[in-house]
Amino acid sequence: MTERPMCPSTDLEDCKGCSKKILVWTVLGNTLLAGMKIAGGTFTNSAGLLADGFQSISCVATSILIMVSLGFSQRGSDERFPYGYAKIEFIAALSAFSILIGIGLFIVLTNVVGILRRDFVQPDIIALPVVMVSALLTYMIYRYNFCAGVKLDSAGMVANGCHAGADLFSSGAVIVAIIVSQFGPSFAVFDKLAALIVGVIIIKDSLSHWMGNLHVILDQVSGPGFQRTIEKVILDAGPDYQMTAMKYRRVGKKLWVGISLRSPVTPSVRENDVLMGELQRLLMTALPEISEIDFFIETV
Repeated sequence: MTERPMCPSTDLEDCKGCSKKILVWTVLGNTLLAGMKIAGGTFTNSAGLLADGFQSISCVATSILIMVSLGFSQRGSDERFPYGYAKIEFIAALSAFSILIGIGLFIVLTNVVGILRRDFVQPDIIALPVVMVSALLTYMIYRYNFCAGVKLDSAGMVANGCHAGADLFSSGAVIVAIIVSQFGPSFAVFDKLAALIVGVIIIKDSLSHWMGNLHVILDQVSGPGFQRTIEKVILDAGPDYQMTAMKYRRVGKKLWVGISLRSPVTPSVRENDVLMGELQRLLMTALPEISEIDFFIETV
């Protein structure tokens, strides 16, 4: 689920201040939503609405995790942590999605058992306005978190937005199930099916983002063409140089790259500095995800 940012501002300081307020309101909003859905699901016998409520509880937990991680991740590097603290945010996002996968599995297993036992109860129509109001609030939470996450390139804020997006999809399934269930007791199975769909959506969406954050923590580059692009830029700029090794590491939102080059001749210090400066400029233009490049020269 993808939306354009809501706010036209490009001032990162404004966005940072806004993101803190958004996280606070997200926690308060999801707490309210969880209470509404669980109470509504209990009193109207709606398994789908109850499952949606458990998802909102997990969103409260993940929002708190992300609030804490953002404070650490924005700290600069120091002697103990020369690469900074930015990966804390990705670890928090990984934890958040792990919680959500667990919630999804619980919802799926519970409702599969209920369907096999034919434990169907027709939900009351009163559940419908409850889930519709919660869907509207969830949409606002999604839009604001996604907006801040995109502008700040924040994995945590995007994770928060994705949680709300999954919640919005599941609310849609619950709305349809409640309406269909009103046709008679024999249609009550659709309420259980809606809850099952909620669980599957949670697991599918969370697993995808869980893997994405794990790849960042493991310093995965952004595609198979990354090294080929570096080799091509070096070959075009300095045909006498051959890349023999390359290492990279995630530093904040970008990559540090170390490149070993072999040269058949011994260039002067000035010639070497000029060429390495030009290579750095060309590489960072071709690959904007690079923030710093170190060259190691060996001669043959």
